[in-house]
Amino acid sequence: MKRKANGGGVLFWAVLISVLLSAFIWSATKEIFAFDKGEAISVTVTVPEGAGLPDVAKIYKKAGLIKYPLVYELYSKLRGDDGKYLSGEFSLSSSLCYDELRRAIKNKKGARTQIRLTFPEGSTVESIIDIFVSAGIGEREKFISVINDFDFGFDFLADIKPDGRIYRLEGYLFPDTYYFYSDSTETEAIYKMLENFNVRFTADMRKRAEKSGFSVDEVLTLASMIEKEAYYKADMPYISSVFQNRLSSRSMPRLESDATVVYAVGRGKRTGVPIKEELTVDSPYNTYRVQGLPPGAICSPGIDAIEAAISPAKSDYYYFICTKNKNAVFSRTYAEHMKAIAADKNN
Repeated sequence: MKRKANGGGVLFWAVLISVLLSAFIWSATKEIFAFDKGEAISVTVTVPEGAGLPDVAKIYKKAGLIKYPLVYELYSKLRGDDGKYLSGEFSLSSSLCYDELRRAIKNKKGARTQIRLTFPEGSTVESIIDIFVSAGIGEREKFISVINDFDFGFDFLADIKPDGRIYRLEGYLFPDTYYFYSDSTETEAIYKMLENFNVRFTADMRKRAEKSGFSVDEVLTLASMIEKEAYYKADMPYISSVFQNRLSSRSMPRLESDATVVYAVGRGKRTGVPIKEELTVDSPYNTYRVQGLPPGAICSPGIDAIEAAISPAKSDYYYFICTKNKNAVFSRTYAEHMKAIAADKNN
């Protein structure tokens, strides 16, 4: 009996140590990359002449810029830090990651360049990567790897089902204007966009989405379709109503969205409208063939499209077209829809 109790005790302590070690590793990782460091404040530190890496780690720890000086030292050595720093007073932000803290007190040749980048609503992962790489930030293949495989730890990513998706984080990279450093890593860049989404997609939005029966991922998927189909904000709630009326219909379960077909054949690299032959492409994103929502978003929707997905207009519309002048025309029946198409062709 005693041996069994001792065995259970050993197992308990092994599990406890494993849990604590995992928690420490995640906490240290968040600090290294400045994940979720809270509201940024300015902190003034003094680096004395001749200070080395252990001295700087202690100074940063005392100033509240880091929690783990030994981790900071190890990381700096792994990054090839030579342990030589400028001396004097430095005003540093509490939101800086380890690399930013290292460079902040290095020689002027190590000064970082800040870059302003804007990602429009409706941007795809492909176009987002293009913007980063064109600005000299990161490498394409590394961005793809981070987007598809890195565990960022946000709870809203738990909904994602990878089956059939082209890019895991499509839809979650919030469209906005950002400031990045020219030497930002791919992980740091993507994290900043996800963190912005986490702020902009509010707790109230989540509650309303759940009340309507949609997960966060389903809301983003629907919103991305609305974003790509609509030209004007005013049309978005009605386009949303068309899609949601179809989702609820037994006789018309296919969404038949041109935008999903364009995404399917272009893998996020194409815009425009599909040609007739493309409407039959074999893809889980082709909503002319598959029922219900595609496996994931087809772009990064803005707040207006997200709101429309959560709160559609009340209508009995099942069809719409966007005319040559970019206005949406909605129809209740197929006959009305065909008349709208004919009228647009004749204008």
